[in-house]
Amino acid sequence: MFMNCRRALAAFLFTATLLTGATASAADRTALQKHVDFFDRNNNGQITVSETYEGLRALGFSGWRSWGFAVAINAGLGRATGASWWSPLTVYTANIHKGKHDSDTDSYDTKGEFNQAEFDDIFVKYDEDGDDALTESEFEAFYRGNREDAASSTVSTFEFDLLMEIAGEWRYVDGGWTQALTRQKLIEFYDGSLFYVIAGEQVPF
Repeated sequence: MFMNCRRALAAFLFTATLLTGATASAADRTALQKHVDFFDRNNNGQITVSETYEGLRALGFSGWRSWGFAVAINAGLGRATGASWWSPLTVYTANIHKGKHDSDTDSYDTKGEFNQAEFDDIFVKYDEDGDDALTESEFEAFYRGNREDAASSTVSTFEFDLLMEIAGEWRYVDGGWTQALTRQKLIEFYDGSLFYVIAGEQVPF
């Protein structure tokens, strides 16, 4: 009888995991899934607007900006990742690779895995001074060179502007101060650890 109870409990938990879309272990997660898992605050495989808001607040954004960004981000990713028509602002992390857009760096492939060659190519093309960091002006060159259409280029610019705000460091270049994102910070951005570090939370993988 005890064994039957254990089997029933195991079956229930397995079924519940499938139904809720709970995230798999870190070893089974793609780099892109790890990248967005920070915003899945209850770890159930679904990111609501309120969870995106909480994540943005943890990264240091103000309340009103966090709400605005949260709605925009979830609206852009919800339906693409499988959200229902009655809850279109919920992002499903299992399908986050379907939210990839044009004009991105292609550092994630179509399955959401990290592509080292494409990442390295960013610095080959746009790190003009070879200092393993991309300044604001170098990012401007990236936006122009990587533009595929106006809408996706705007999204890409929005994403990296926010990243520069929270992870950029100030440097004195050509007689003036500018912000730059280092290669290491961008690696951490793509492997999913950066948001946890900025928020002072333990990296779960």
